[in-house]
Amino acid sequence: MRGNSNGSSDALSGASLAAEMRPALVRYFKRKSGSAAEAEDLAQDVLVQTLSQVLRTSAADVKGYVFRAAVNRWRDRLRRKLTRGTPVLWDDENFDFPAEHFTPERVLNARQELHQVTRALLELDERCRNVLLLVRLEHMKIDTVAQILGISRSAVNRLLAKGLARIRAQDEGVS
Repeated sequence: MRGNSNGSSDALSGASLAAEMRPALVRYFKRKSGSAAEAEDLAQDVLVQTLSQVLRTSAADVKGYVFRAAVNRWRDRLRRKLTRGTPVLWDDENFDFPAEHFTPERVLNARQELHQVTRALLELDERCRNVLLLVRLEHMKIDTVAQILGISRSAVNRLLAKGLARIRAQDEGVS
C-alpha cells in the first residue's frame, strides 16, 4: 500500500479501509461513551488522522495502527475531561441508593478488592495486561485484539487465561 506514482491506489485503499473499519470504531466508541453522535465524531477523527498517513505497508498494519490510535484517542478524551471536567445532569431517580448500601464495611471491602485487582494487574507483563483489559474491560473480540497486538488468536487466549488466573490467585490470597 505504499504510494504509487499516481496516488489513486492509495486513495481507493484508504477509502475502502475507512469503510471497512468505521463500523468497528463506531461500536468501540459508542460502548465507551454511550453516545452514538460522539462515537461517530470520534471514529471520524481517528480515521482522518490515521488514514492520512502516507507511510503504510499493508492493510493489516494499518488496521492495527488505526485501532491503537482509537484507544489513544479515547484516553486523550478522558484526560481532557479530567482537566476540564464533565457536566453531569443529576437525576435523583437514578441515584437514590439507600444509606445502608454504603456501610463502612462495604466500602472497605470494595476498596480492598479494587486494590487486589489493581495489584494483580500491575504484576502482569504489559502484553498480558493489555490483552486482559482489552477483552474483559473494553469488551473487544479475541480476533480484534489479536489483530491490534499483532499476535495470534491462540496467543491472545493464552495471555487472557494467564491474566485471569493471576487475578483469581490474588483474590484467593495466593501469591
